[in-house]
Amino acid sequence: MRLTFGHIFEMKFRDSFFVLIAGLVLSGLVLIDTVQAQANKASDNPVYTVSNFEVWAEAKDAVEAKRAALADGRSVALSLLLKRLTLYNSYDKLPKVDDKILSKIITSLSVQNERNSATEYLATMDFKFSAKGVKALLRQNNLPFWDRQGDQLTLVPVVDAGLLEVPAGKSKPIMSQDEWVSSWNTLDLSHALVPIKIGERLAVIDDAVLSALIRGDKAAKEGLRKAYQGKPVVIALLSASQAKNKLRLSLVGFDGIGDVAYKSDYLMPEGSAIGAADIAAEVALGLFEQRLKILRVNPQVVRRRQPVEVLPWQTKTQEDAPVAGWQGDVGGARILMHVKFSGLRHWQSIRKRLVEIDGLEDLNIEKLSARGADVSCLYPGGAEAFARQVTSVGMNLQPNGDKWILLAN
Repeated sequence: MRLTFGHIFEMKFRDSFFVLIAGLVLSGLVLIDTVQAQANKASDNPVYTVSNFEVWAEAKDAVEAKRAALADGRSVALSLLLKRLTLYNSYDKLPKVDDKILSKIITSLSVQNERNSATEYLATMDFKFSAKGVKALLRQNNLPFWDRQGDQLTLVPVVDAGLLEVPAGKSKPIMSQDEWVSSWNTLDLSHALVPIKIGERLAVIDDAVLSALIRGDKAAKEGLRKAYQGKPVVIALLSASQAKNKLRLSLVGFDGIGDVAYKSDYLMPEGSAIGAADIAAEVALGLFEQRLKILRVNPQVVRRRQPVEVLPWQTKTQEDAPVAGWQGDVGGARILMHVKFSGLRHWQSIRKRLVEIDGLEDLNIEKLSARGADVSCLYPGGAEAFARQVTSVGMNLQPNGDKWILLAN
């Protein structure tokens, strides 16, 4: 048979179409592999590790004491993890978990050091939890959560000169710089939602600059920003309070969200400054984490009103923060959408942008064609939150019945 121009054109068009379809299928497989790699990476999410955790128990003998310490420690470690992930107003709703469930969601535990006597057992341990198991537990109880680390924060512990003085009749100061640093180092800083690195106080942050920072001086804050090369940094100043038997914690600087300004007094239990410092450090870490959890879903809140306190719910900002109504990472928030594209390269571009969106999980391709794909995923805050997020990467999510249409440039 003689091939005409029309036959040749038809064959080339048909072959090109098959190449396109094959490319789309291959692209889909690559996407599945990429998503699987992300799932594997999620299993190593550092926030699901509770490290530097002390367990202790006393019993009739050392063996029984160790058993009791580990049993109680597992439960408390899970409680700490759940509080790390959830909003503060969910703490009284956290589920009680029995030993059977604990055994399933704890993937490993290791002992860093241990000491025991005839009747006591004391150890520092690391617990690793299954991200999938913990998420399922929270979703079953309809609890919103956030499990992705924010920007690393350099925290600079500083003890006020007044606390460094040795009181009359005493052999050591009320609080030393090393003791204040130690209060922070006893916490699990690397696995926190806001990972913290302990930093040194630079020479340019002298007492005059420090006083200006505490007063909220804008020039001093800008100087702090430049001194630490624009990276998130917070000064944690511990000083004597005007209230009797209390220490004051002042936090000033900026984190990955915005300006930080916070002051609060902490009671010295039985006159122990170290006890107050330990509590202050623990509360401060929780404040950074809560701030991230509340504002991460709706960053427009921060952009509209600066500065924002460490505790957003103590400021007017709370009126805009979606705390009570936030659905967070709750089960049932799966997004079904049809992605429109013009060809293979366009789809590859969209695919890459989707996979890199922070917080997107469980991305599945339900159906793939030459000009579109039916896709489902999970995103904290649901479709409305996802619609806000995709605009930052050149995409637009529009409602279409029970599904959504995703358009991209």
